[in-house]
Amino acid sequence: MNQHLSQHKLTEKFFSLSMLFNLEMMGKGDVPMLYQGQGNILMALGEQDGLSQKQLADKLSISSPSVNEFVNKLVKKQMVKKVHSKKDRRVVQIFLTDQGRLSLKQVEKEDLSGWSFLSAEQQTEFGELLDVLLKGLTDRYSDPKSKQQLASLRQQFLKRVRVRD
Repeated sequence: MNQHLSQHKLTEKFFSLSMLFNLEMMGKGDVPMLYQGQGNILMALGEQDGLSQKQLADKLSISSPSVNEFVNKLVKKQMVKKVHSKKDRRVVQIFLTDQGRLSLKQVEKEDLSGWSFLSAEQQTEFGELLDVLLKGLTDRYSDPKSKQQLASLRQQFLKRVRVRD
């Protein structure tokens, strides 16, 4: 099979997988933050409460400004609280509130089940391959117009699966 045909078949498989995951997400109902950075913040704090924003950024491999934005939204929703460290008052630690723990349980309960078809090793391997694709495509579409189009597509998608900001 030539490379062009092979790549076309990969594209078809990826599109089919995207549609199936989209269908699964739509069946999850109105689960806030399930597929957004805020959910990742909750999960990271569920593993280790009291992380600083820098520690969250490092753990989740996202920028500090993004962590700050997500944390501030979670504070407004009363899901996390900010507390100055007793050791170093310049450091702000982030803690789950009772409401945040409840939302975290809901996120864990409603997470996508399609990943259960892959072993932990396969999930890691697939994640690494996706990272390569995401990096390449993110670099390709890094111009302002593409970024605006991607933001618009993301908003349309989130509306379709009823995920609240």
